[in-house]
Amino acid sequence: MSLDPLMEKLRPGFRARQEAQRSWWKPIERLLVIGLAFGLMGAFSRYALWPLHVAFHPKDTERFAEILRGPVQPQAVVVLLALIWPAVCLGGVVVNSAVYWVPPLRRVSEKGGDRHPELNIGTANRALLKAAFWGALIGLPVAALISASPFGG
Repeated sequence: MSLDPLMEKLRPGFRARQEAQRSWWKPIERLLVIGLAFGLMGAFSRYALWPLHVAFHPKDTERFAEILRGPVQPQAVVVLLALIWPAVCLGGVVVNSAVYWVPPLRRVSEKGGDRHPELNIGTANRALLKAAFWGALIGLPVAALISASPFGG
């Protein structure tokens, strides 16, 4: 099952842009973005959301390792879902910015830009930052509220 027909309806010209950008670099780029996104979510959860939780529930100060061992709690899943969109967008900005400074990768990444002017790193980063902003506007308050709630156990 492919999302291509839906994406073509939502964003006319999606398939043409996707074909123009096909290269050996795209799968690697996606893996880097996903890795950075999970790293960002982990760091944010550990160094921002956990201290917020401990501020409201001081008895949980020593339970961090116990909570990580499991089982996975519903609050953690909701926090993950609330943070995934802005984290992926920010990961994309970081990868695009790094690619910009390596000319051979930049040429491969901007492949198809002659036919589709919107396929350049600057345009992509602006769109990703805008999407990250709106995702964070919704996701951060949700993650903060859930982190301030008591955990089971």
